[in-house]
Amino acid sequence: MKMNRRQWLHAGACSGLGLTWPHMAAAQNEYPSRPITFVVPFTAGGGGDMVARLMAKHLGERLKTAVVVENKAGAGGTIGSAHVLRSPPDGYTLLNMSSSYAMQAATTNVPFDPIRDVQPLLMVSRDPGVILVNANSKLRTGKDLFQAARQNPGRLTYGSAGIGTIAHLGMEALAFHMGVQMQHVPYKGSSQAFNDLLSGSIDLMLTTSTYGASFVKSGRAHALGICGSERTEVLPQVPSFVEQGWPDYVLYDWKAIAGPAGMPPQVVQTLNKAMNDVLALDAVKDKFRADGVAIVGGPPEVLAKTLRDEIGAWKSLVKRANVVVQ
Repeated sequence: MKMNRRQWLHAGACSGLGLTWPHMAAAQNEYPSRPITFVVPFTAGGGGDMVARLMAKHLGERLKTAVVVENKAGAGGTIGSAHVLRSPPDGYTLLNMSSSYAMQAATTNVPFDPIRDVQPLLMVSRDPGVILVNANSKLRTGKDLFQAARQNPGRLTYGSAGIGTIAHLGMEALAFHMGVQMQHVPYKGSSQAFNDLLSGSIDLMLTTSTYGASFVKSGRAHALGICGSERTEVLPQVPSFVEQGWPDYVLYDWKAIAGPAGMPPQVVQTLNKAMNDVLALDAVKDKFRADGVAIVGGPPEVLAKTLRDEIGAWKSLVKRANVVVQ
């Protein structure tokens, strides 16, 4: 009998681990019976890494097993994503994905099927973006950015965690709506790009309000505008780009957790319930609220729909804006 790609990968992984299907089934009845790994496809210290570690801590307590966070950065998140989606679908290797996953899938030739090869587990949170500059920058508002970019096409530089990430395509979307050009400087991770923003080596960076708020409040960076449809509680003094004259520029980052396709339904159900329970904890709700992040939660279908919708939307934007992603 001919096997499809997922079956072939799964069978090969099981063979390599010395496991047979009956043993796998027995192990899943006891799930979890060993540590779970959360793979973050970016370097440590970024917004996605912070959310992953918060979820891992409380999920481990609920499931009574260790949940280890492992950073596998590179190729705008594709290396870490591919690692998870090629892993045995047993619930022990999970992907902490973000909106950058959908963007990569929409704009690059990823080495997996971004819909068929993934098992959605939970949409964790939704967080408006914010565009920051160095504290000493002459740019203070969105209109300052527009005027500077119009007068000096391609001179302003912005950093990102790589081609196809939210910090890349989010800035290209803004440039499209403003009708200007800026220069992209890709890094291996957002924390490296952010360090260069703080030192003044690059001019701009799009990040989440969660990650950027502490730098703004401490005076190490300045916020030009919030990318959400309205102001955020964590940075109430910063106007949105909608307020500043660009009503079509609305951008949110989201965080989610998924695994490889083929996971047993009872494992998916166990993880989804436990993760929703984590989101209901007062300590977790308070942390997200303090960071200005909206908790989402719900069944796996919420994440599945988001992936389908956003991959289509970003494909459309890249085409309309003529964005070069290779």
